[in-house]
Amino acid sequence: MARWILNCSNCNEVFTHSSVDDVGMANYFMPKKPDFPVGGAEYECPNCGHSATYQQSDLRYQRS
Repeated sequence: MARWILNCSNCNEVFTHSSVDDVGMANYFMPKKPDFPVGGAEYECPNCGHSATYQQSDLRYQRS
């Protein structure tokens, strides 16, 4: 399953932000990034527990 990932700014481990909707082939070829609030959104790394603010541009697409 494809997913949107972030890299922890502290430990550099990859963690999942969200899954990519697998309905329709267009989502695999031109997936739309999830919306972020102005100023970014805070997420906590499940590996080290560090919280940081991320922007939509920090999201990366990963296929499994």
